[in-house]
Amino acid sequence: MRFLLTLKNWQAFLLLFALPFLLQYGLKELTKALHYNPGDLAITVLDALPTAFLTLWFWSIGFYMFRRLPGSISISAVYFHMAALYFILYAMLMVFTLRVVRESITDGILPFGMLAMLIPMHLFATFCFLYMVYFVARCIVTVEEQRVVNFGEYTLVLIQLLVLPIGIWFLQPRLRNFCNPRSFQTH
Repeated sequence: MRFLLTLKNWQAFLLLFALPFLLQYGLKELTKALHYNPGDLAITVLDALPTAFLTLWFWSIGFYMFRRLPGSISISAVYFHMAALYFILYAMLMVFTLRVVRESITDGILPFGMLAMLIPMHLFATFCFLYMVYFVARCIVTVEEQRVVNFGEYTLVLIQLLVLPIGIWFLQPRLRNFCNPRSFQTH
């Protein structure tokens, strides 16, 4: 878990954005070349791989920073863990559902019930993602400042987390400082 925080910014970028897509594409092409059908569950997991990598990165930051919070600050991490779990499970469900919908449309059937059920689940997954981003941003700045922070103080980190392909270049060096005991002292 701490390994993800000690990466240089270009390593984190490659690990979070290039590697999952290359693994996904490479394994799909390998199964095609070997004339092997891995099944719906394996394909769903492969398609959800990029989301899983990103969620794992968020979770590792949030968990590490939560453990470094001062004792005087009490923030519950239960909702953060539940949001991360739901987001990964929803990503797999979404990929599977889109595959079923695509196959149904080619058969001339449009599963309105499935699509109607997906809308509230998708809205909740969006909420869970935003909560993960909020929790991580708040924890990062709270650990830096060693006090309770307000929204204006962690807004920049929040925005950097939301625009991750760009934000990771600014966030990862900051996160590396937390893992270097010489550069981080408690106030």
